[in-house]
Amino acid sequence: MPQYKTIDLARQGNIHPNTVRLYEKMGFLSPVPRGENGYRIYNERHLCQIKIIRCIFDYGWLGREIRAASLKVIELVATWDLDNAIEFTHLYLQMINKDYLSAMETANILEKWTHKDEIHSTGKIHTRKETAQLIGVTEETLRNWDRNGLIKVPRVGSNNSRAYSVSQIERLRIIYMLRQAKYSISSILQSLNQYDKGNIEEVINSLNTPKYEEYQSWVCVGDRWIKGLEDATKGAEEILFLIQEAKEKNI
Repeated sequence: MPQYKTIDLARQGNIHPNTVRLYEKMGFLSPVPRGENGYRIYNERHLCQIKIIRCIFDYGWLGREIRAASLKVIELVATWDLDNAIEFTHLYLQMINKDYLSAMETANILEKWTHKDEIHSTGKIHTRKETAQLIGVTEETLRNWDRNGLIKVPRVGSNNSRAYSVSQIERLRIIYMLRQAKYSISSILQSLNQYDKGNIEEVINSLNTPKYEEYQSWVCVGDRWIKGLEDATKGAEEILFLIQEAKEKNI
């Protein structure tokens, strides 16, 4: 089996040699033996692991749940449990696809919001539990957004429970998108307040930090989210290919 130095893996993964050592320290790689001179000796298995790790970390942050699933894939590949790694990679891919569908739906909502189109409500309302499932968050997350003023939800019925309308669910989808894009609760609140006041030109200014200055609208933020999910999908598909290749080569 071919042997590699730290610099070899770094070049293959397009990363710094210290990053390779960090991955080893974090347990992302199988145990690495050392030669008589004390230098690390990597093999084909480590190279495969580096490639898989980069298929995940090259595409940035896509949310806590997706990151947790991706770390499980890395963990299984590190222990060379390839069959379960394949299973969890499929789960990881499903989670990305679910967020992608949500992102596309949010893109349509953003188009309407940008042009201030009237939202034609069907009159249908949803419970907090139903709404959480539609958005893809926990009920506690909805409570938190409510407490922080991102959305105002009326109480109805004898049990005084929250009732979410179509327009409120659309607002929640935009909040979810912005949270996935790593904007803070406070900046989202400022942005939504500007939108509610009709100050469209201030919507993105209220969100922006220096890191995101180039994004001039919610639509641009949505496009960035969609592009990240598309790239992550390609990365997950590449992981499946790399694992299958490793199994066939019996690395």
